[in-house]
Amino acid sequence: EWSEFPAAAPILEAINAGALEVGYTGDLSFLTVYASGAPIKAIGGTRSDARTQAILVRGDSPIKSAADLKGKRLAGTRGGWGQFLINATLEKAGSRIEDATFAPLGPVDAKIALLAGSIDAWAVWEPYISYATLKDKARVVADGEGLTPTITFIVASDNAIATKRAAVQDLVQRLNKARLWSLDHLAEYAGSTAELTKLPEDVLLAAYTAQKT
Repeated sequence: EWSEFPAAAPILEAINAGALEVGYTGDLSFLTVYASGAPIKAIGGTRSDARTQAILVRGDSPIKSAADLKGKRLAGTRGGWGQFLINATLEKAGSRIEDATFAPLGPVDAKIALLAGSIDAWAVWEPYISYATLKDKARVVADGEGLTPTITFIVASDNAIATKRAAVQDLVQRLNKARLWSLDHLAEYAGSTAELTKLPEDVLLAAYTAQKT
């Protein structure tokens, strides 16, 4: 059974509650939950280009660089890639974390807030970056290059590993084969995923191309 989630937090909550057995999550979200003692394990993973995490602003925003984020209202996921990228970007630009206001918002709410002007910038990942830049005319003012490991983990519950080990191993092997195929067939991969997720094919192709580089 396949389920879609907008970010790592609800996936990890569902796995922890026993509603899901396996899911994909970002490295920082997984490590935060794992460190708290949740009965989950990372059973695989992929690394993407760090530029597939970025801080976005509206096309008409006066913000031109990371230095301009000081004093602004910045949104991202709490305890995951969003919050970490905001903190790391501010520090790299010579600002303190306290010099900006952090708004803990998931991708759906953050996108609405950015377009409405209630936040100044949004820290997010692909394919949200490609959607925002291609469809909403947003701009990238900073990215994760040199700041984030950008690893996506395949995560499973301890119960699934213990009771369905062979099936979980088979799934990981199938995912690995599919990943290797997708890297050489980006257009076909984007097309098939567009049918599944209903996201625009051009957005997915841009996102997958960015993740590969």
